[in-house]
Amino acid sequence: MISAFKKIIDMFLVICILFGTSVIGGESNADILKIGENITNGLLTGNIGTFSSSDIKTADGIIANIAFDEDGDCYFTDVDYQNAERSNWITTRHINRAERLAILYRLEEDEVKKEEYRQYVLELLDYWIKKDYQNPNWWYNKLSNPNTLGEIGILMKDDLSDSRLRGLSELVSRGSFTVNLQTKEYTGANATDVAMSTIKFGVLTNSKRAVSSAVKIVSRELEYSDDEGIRRDATFFQHGHRLYMGGYGLGFISGVYTLSKLLDGSSFGFTEAQLEPLAAFVCDGLKYMSFGNTLDPTTVGRSYSRYKSRPLIGAANSLINLCKIEQMPRKDEILAFADSIKNNTKNDYGVKLFTESNFIVINNSDFYFSFMGGNSGLYYSEVINSENILGYNSSFPGVTTILNTGDELYDISPVYDYSFVAGTTAVYETDEQLKNHGDFTYRDVKGKFGSATADGVAVAFAKSEHEGIASTITCFATDEAAFLLGAGISDSQSRPMNTTINQCMYKGEFSNDGTEVIHNNIKYTRLDGGKIIAKAEHVNGNWKRNNLSVGDIPAEADVFTAYFENSGSYAYSVMNKNTNAEIVIISNTEKLQAVVLPDGRIAAAFIEKGSFNYNGKTYSEKAGTVKIYE
Repeated sequence: MISAFKKIIDMFLVICILFGTSVIGGESNADILKIGENITNGLLTGNIGTFSSSDIKTADGIIANIAFDEDGDCYFTDVDYQNAERSNWITTRHINRAERLAILYRLEEDEVKKEEYRQYVLELLDYWIKKDYQNPNWWYNKLSNPNTLGEIGILMKDDLSDSRLRGLSELVSRGSFTVNLQTKEYTGANATDVAMSTIKFGVLTNSKRAVSSAVKIVSRELEYSDDEGIRRDATFFQHGHRLYMGGYGLGFISGVYTLSKLLDGSSFGFTEAQLEPLAAFVCDGLKYMSFGNTLDPTTVGRSYSRYKSRPLIGAANSLINLCKIEQMPRKDEILAFADSIKNNTKNDYGVKLFTESNFIVINNSDFYFSFMGGNSGLYYSEVINSENILGYNSSFPGVTTILNTGDELYDISPVYDYSFVAGTTAVYETDEQLKNHGDFTYRDVKGKFGSATADGVAVAFAKSEHEGIASTITCFATDEAAFLLGAGISDSQSRPMNTTINQCMYKGEFSNDGTEVIHNNIKYTRLDGGKIIAKAEHVNGNWKRNNLSVGDIPAEADVFTAYFENSGSYAYSVMNKNTNAEIVIISNTEKLQAVVLPDGRIAAAFIEKGSFNYNGKTYSEKAGTVKIYE
């Protein structure tokens, strides 16, 4: 909540800005006028989307729900103004509808209707300014609402009295770098959202300083980062040290494009050099974690639990829009990527290692595989706004994604068994037991991690202890197959555990002889450990299981699961059923995991300092070294 003292201070700052610029008398800066025109024309033509859309589109539909209370204040009869939902705050329908009515007012040619719409918009604004509704989720108070209110203010700027302008500007200023200094701490996609509201605040108050501040901070976010934002390996991190290609990563792309449209034709704008890291994120990062029109679900954070989420399908237009920025580098590559999303085209990219998170990807036209090796201090799964509440096991190192068609994990969240997260070794727990682990959002995984890559090969290992469960896992990946070795697996409470090979939607018949399982054109082969258990069963579930904000929506599906009953170690391979690739296991212990690759090269993860002999040759390395010997 905003304290009375803070509101007074913010209003004082806003008044200083208003009287220190040309809002009350004088002439506006040419850049401010141009940006204001961009925003206004963009909203009226639909070339710039509103920050939050209205649930009702017609003027008659909006007005039909308007009423006045005993004080003469204008409100909506069907809006719950006491609602406090953190992820679906329906109270904001008030300002979203007010903005829609403001757009219709600006477009209306009938003078009688125009005046009616104008008066309603102003009175709806008065109500919101007076009530100053707040949400427990800061995102609404400092990002969403300031952006929406800023858009309304710009659309209605010529109709605002001085008192309305001051009241509205104070609300918008809560999302401005120049007034709410706390917003300068926001990074990545959140920073672009604040930059938008800061620019709108600058236009509303004629503050060139606000616009300049927004551009400066976003320019900083476009640089490679060691924290949140674009990493040097072309990945994107948000909410701490957490891989977040979808959700915030895609939001960052959209945000930069929107900002470029706001600034178009002004002296502000991003240079080609500034945009190069963003192009690298798209072409060298996001593209490799995308399979046709599917984005690897292990890279989208808690949005994986959202109702019928399709994070990549809507990204094609964002990428096409990105190429409308005159200075955008690598346009041909970005447009080709967008085209592959639109046409659900799988490409042969082969194997790639992302060192910031020791994340391995194999991406081919008939096979997608990823392995989350992790790194010390990295965060994995998160629970925010009651989303992903069952995702505890997703924090384990070794999480994998395996795809052949691309839709194997669509809508699986309500029927997924979260004790069998693909790639992990875990104790079986019920939904209630998984929830009892509490908020693990900012728990970081500790241990030893390492990786290396060479021509057509990537290797990553993780030796960690995860709340009593210890394991050492190494993934050896080639252009077309993955080989996973696990050793030193134990539980401090001696509970039985399973190592999950895969869990996905059932795609038809599967075969299993205990050593080799084939399902959905993917072949899983046991190389060490007990026999593979595979099953297909009909599951009844509910979207609310893993996301309380979704509501009570039942779901059912046939689900395929393959796993080992853990015996301390295991080894298995994953590849397309038409691929025949084999390795020789030299060592599979918690100190050393080494193999002979299909092409005859030797690859080894020296978790501890040591050596091994193979074919009369000795290989020795220090602890934490990963080597691919030519």
